[in-house]
Amino acid sequence: MSQKEIGFSMNEFQARVQKVKASMADQGLDMLLVNTPENIFYLTGHKSPGYYMYMCLVLPMEGDMTLVLRRGEVGNASVYSWLEGDGLVAYDDTDDPLQKTVDVILEKGFKGGRVGVEFTSWFLTTKNFLGLKEKLAGAQITDASGTVEAARMIKSPKEIEYIEECCRIADMAMAKGMEKVRPGNKEKEVAAAFFSEMCLQGSEYYGTEPYVASGPRAGAMHSSWGERVIQNGESVLLELAATVNRYNGALMRTVHLGKPSPLIAEWTKVCIEALNAAIDAIRPGVTSEYVDAACCSVIERAGLYENYRKRTGYSLGIAFAPDWGEGHIMSLQKGDKRLLKPGMVFHMPPALRELDAYGVGFSETVLVTETGCKVLGNTKRELLIID
Repeated sequence: MSQKEIGFSMNEFQARVQKVKASMADQGLDMLLVNTPENIFYLTGHKSPGYYMYMCLVLPMEGDMTLVLRRGEVGNASVYSWLEGDGLVAYDDTDDPLQKTVDVILEKGFKGGRVGVEFTSWFLTTKNFLGLKEKLAGAQITDASGTVEAARMIKSPKEIEYIEECCRIADMAMAKGMEKVRPGNKEKEVAAAFFSEMCLQGSEYYGTEPYVASGPRAGAMHSSWGERVIQNGESVLLELAATVNRYNGALMRTVHLGKPSPLIAEWTKVCIEALNAAIDAIRPGVTSEYVDAACCSVIERAGLYENYRKRTGYSLGIAFAPDWGEGHIMSLQKGDKRLLKPGMVFHMPPALRELDAYGVGFSETVLVTETGCKVLGNTKRELLIID
């Protein structure tokens, strides 16, 4: 047997499974099929970049779970997950993985009933969903999206440890990247510094690549690095997230080359004030939209909401590409009346942008505590000015 490298105790995994099974019971599910890689990781520990191939965790209401996956991935599952033996069922590239899944379901004694499927999973294609539905003709297929995600919202002490380590790495990488923001350097040199430092400090492969956007490119959300040469008099918006055991910690800062214009100085002031207001608003018992309103009210008073127009933040935790966040689980936004609870973690990145002109932004990764919140990073919350 391969040497196991599992990031959590069996007690924690068992508690997660029981929490999900309790939700299954509330929904009257006999079986849950999990295709989302983050959810599979949460329940089993399995991690691999090979989730682009079909993978399905079969979780019955009664009995043990089984992970159906490509044969080439069994090695990773044997190392990183607690599953072994009959808990891992492989298919060859020439096999029908849907039939393998149905075979596992039937072997667990399923004779018809209510089967929960993650309708919102990015990795369950329409073709595969229809194929499973056809092969399980006697079953009642129902949408069970969010069943595992609900259990992921509040982080355990060990999960928080991983996120704190990510934030430490993000601080180190941001410092190295900022050193490369100089007139005449290319954006790709800053990105290279990010990648190098994150890897050297212990980050795994990322949920999303870092963002390096200089000058007019900073006016577009999610602009990443290129061949562009950084010029004096420009702002450079930087954002990254480090990854440890698939957990993430994110950070956004802005650097300006030369004396900032009055507009950049004002936008910086508004962004940081909005971020501070959001941090001050976070505590157990307040709603998601309360935190969002605290942030947005600062921006609205400055008359800059048209340069903002987005959510204040989003849950942060487990992630595989293409996203480093858990915004589909919970976002800090208007209309969301869910209550914040201790153990929740959010990334809050207020940014102001003018398309094809300029942009500034600042963020923090924040843990909800019993009495308020804790900012997990240590990078100064200010505009770094390079003279």
